[in-house]
Amino acid sequence: MLADLAAFTDYDEAGFVAEFPTFVQAAEERIWYFVQLPDFQQNSTSTFTAGSPYIALPSDFLAADALSVIDDDGNVNTLLNKDSNYIREIYPSSLTQGLPRFYGLFNDSTVIVGPTPDQSYVAELSYYYRPNTLVSASLDNTSWLSLNAYNTLLYGALSEAANYLKKTQGIDDMGPTYEQRFVLGLQGLKNLGEARDQKDTYRGGAKRIPE
Repeated sequence: MLADLAAFTDYDEAGFVAEFPTFVQAAEERIWYFVQLPDFQQNSTSTFTAGSPYIALPSDFLAADALSVIDDDGNVNTLLNKDSNYIREIYPSSLTQGLPRFYGLFNDSTVIVGPTPDQSYVAELSYYYRPNTLVSASLDNTSWLSLNAYNTLLYGALSEAANYLKKTQGIDDMGPTYEQRFVLGLQGLKNLGEARDQKDTYRGGAKRIPE
C-alpha cells in the first residue's frame, strides 16, 4: 500500500512520505464509519454482577449490534435496546431485580440494563469494533480491507494525500478523481456488507439492480 502511494503521488519529500500511514488510517476510518461489514463485527462475553445494573464495554467498542443474557437453563435471551433514561424510569430502583429485559448505553464505556440482574448471568455482546489498522506492525501490512477492498482503501488514502499536497505544496490536482473512485468503492462495500450479506438467493432472489 505504501509503495503504491509513493508510485501514484510521485513525490518523495520526506515530510510527505512520513504521512503515508496517516493517510491510510484516515481512509480506513472513513470506511469503518460509513460501511457495516461482517469483518467489523465481533462478539465478547462477560458476567453481570448480581445487584449491579451496569456492565463494562470492550475497549474497542464502536456500536452495539445486540446484547443477550444466558439464563440458568442455558437459554439465550436477547435484550431490547432502549434509551438509558427509559430504563431508569421503568426501573428507578436497583433493588428491582430479575433477568434483564432491556439495555442501553449509559456512557461510552458502560451499558445499563433493567431490571438489575439478580445473579451473575453470562452476557454475550455482539458489537461493531475498530479493527487494527493496516499500518500496524502486528498485521504484517495486511488487513481485511487490503485483501478484499484494496482499490477502495488505496484511493481513499490517495484522496487524503492529495488534500495534503494541495494544502502544503499546491501540486496535486487529482484529488477529485481519487475521491470519486473512493466513493464508488464505498458504494460497492455498502452493497456487499449491507445488502448481499443480509440475505441469500433462495429467500431474496438474485440481485438485479443496485441496492
